[in-house]
Amino acid sequence: MSDTGGLGAMLEGLYPYRGTYESHHEVPASPVDRAAVLDEITRMAKEEDAQGDRGTVSGSLYCGDHEHYAFLGEVFSVFSHANVLQRDMYPSATKFEGEIIAMTSNLLHGTGIGVVTSGGSESLITALYSYREQAAAERGVTRPNVVLPTTAHVALQKGAHWMGIEVRRAPLTEDYTADVDAMAGLIDDQTIALVGSAGDYGHGLIDPIERIAALAQERGIGMHVDGCLGGWLLPWVERLGYDVPSWDFRVPGVTSISADTHKYGYALKGSSVLLYRDAELRRRQYFTAPDWPGGLYLSPGFAGSRSNGILASTWAAMLVTGESGYLAAAEKIMRTARAIRDGIRAIPELAVIGDPTFLVAFQAAADLDIYLVNDSLVAQGWRMNSLQLPPALHFCVTRPNTADGVAERFLEALRAAVDYATQHRGEPAGTGAMYGFGGTPQGDATINMLMSTVLDAMHGLAPGAGTD
Repeated sequence: MSDTGGLGAMLEGLYPYRGTYESHHEVPASPVDRAAVLDEITRMAKEEDAQGDRGTVSGSLYCGDHEHYAFLGEVFSVFSHANVLQRDMYPSATKFEGEIIAMTSNLLHGTGIGVVTSGGSESLITALYSYREQAAAERGVTRPNVVLPTTAHVALQKGAHWMGIEVRRAPLTEDYTADVDAMAGLIDDQTIALVGSAGDYGHGLIDPIERIAALAQERGIGMHVDGCLGGWLLPWVERLGYDVPSWDFRVPGVTSISADTHKYGYALKGSSVLLYRDAELRRRQYFTAPDWPGGLYLSPGFAGSRSNGILASTWAAMLVTGESGYLAAAEKIMRTARAIRDGIRAIPELAVIGDPTFLVAFQAAADLDIYLVNDSLVAQGWRMNSLQLPPALHFCVTRPNTADGVAERFLEALRAAVDYATQHRGEPAGTGAMYGFGGTPQGDATINMLMSTVLDAMHGLAPGAGTD
């Protein structure tokens, strides 16, 4: 296959430092000077942070306050070497982890039962594992399936793939949220759980959690709410008086929730909290081995060794931000998101998807290529998230985007981008070459191969190496 869409250029873009810094393929014979290493790392960080610091990046950087990062880094360094497994040596881990869980649970009206994980993917996959084990033990399920809307986070598909769970994906309604009636038709006696999002990664929309949870109760199964994205923002948005549909543990039938502290909790990557309504479901994720020659082994989940630095810095982030800090940030985020939403709605060639809160997804009119719009935005220094099925872009508003003038500059750039796409109608879009190519076995197979090539390149294997 030819290098359509510039795959070679994209792969080359993964190695911007090859001509700037020395490449290391073996351990140096003598120690490198610490000051030199720190200088190199600092220069890379400064260059890479520049775009995010300008507020021209969607999502990714949720806090943007480098003084906050420095403080959390200082806290992390105090416990970076400490292994959470060794609680006899580091009982502080129990304090930090327990209080992170308690504060998150309080925010989401839970019962104080949960675990801290390394991020949203681990939280989602762990929840899936717990439901699988529960269904096997209590109902004798041997062919497990999970029912979720097509917009549910793809980490659930990854976990299901690893654990032999069938994924049954329901379509969306006209407002781009889960079709609960369609979900009902996919449930059978092997279904382990239902899933809804608050909000979903692609469009930032909140599924009809009350209806999904009621359906789960009716069928006698669990219901997980993926609040990885919105879990640490929506509660503050609600307190500010914005209309937020019910989605947390106040909803009967919701049996678990995931919420990422490393997003709008303003903690360091990677930390997330997985909450359960009852302790018995949490115990399904535990692993204990009383008969191992190495001694008694117990682990709450997938991870073994973990750095207490993450727990300490996450705990510290919550304390130093405080309710007033979270509310102030949420107010600025919502004002900015509303300005962006309204500005997009004023552009006739574009349409906002659904009724968004803090994340605004939008698509183009039928005769306009949204990826050409993105080409122009990229050229103007903006980094949006490209979506597919349908083709769209989204702007996930975070604290760096709330700086004065950022929303206005984005809308100005967006109007220019629409003009660009209109003038270049019919031309192939560079940023959208991969989107819309899937949906068939042949197309999906080709994209899978290309994406595997990209992953190889990210991990140091040159394209084509190690293959026949």
